[in-house]
Amino acid sequence: MNRLVCLLALCFAATLAGCKEPAPDAPGLASALVRPGSDIVVKAVRTYATADNVAYSNDEYYIVTLNFTNRLGYALAPRIDHFVLEDAKNVRYLGVDSGNANLAGIENYDGVLKVGENHDYTVGFRVPQSAQGILYYDASF
Repeated sequence: MNRLVCLLALCFAATLAGCKEPAPDAPGLASALVRPGSDIVVKAVRTYATADNVAYSNDEYYIVTLNFTNRLGYALAPRIDHFVLEDAKNVRYLGVDSGNANLAGIENYDGVLKVGENHDYTVGFRVPQSAQGILYYDASF
């Protein structure tokens, strides 16, 4: 009987270990992929395959949890597509929070931030595999 209980416990543990919800990346890996720019604190970075089966694509999604502080000098309702991940070649990837299965369930604050206020956001970026860059908010467009 004890062997049966142990076997069931091991099967249950193996099932939990095989769940698809990934653990947050190690801080070293996250900081190597996405570095914070002005007014941004990167809290977590998760990487996912695009799951759209586009031929010859090695793209992936970075899902970044961040905190943004409004220091622009005026009240602002931040737009997700104004969060930018820019790589070393100055290629800019604009943030998204919908449009792909990897982004399902993401909800973000859409209220106004007064100067000095901050809020957490979750933003996705479709980037080439292992892309590295600086994350910032661009209010100029």
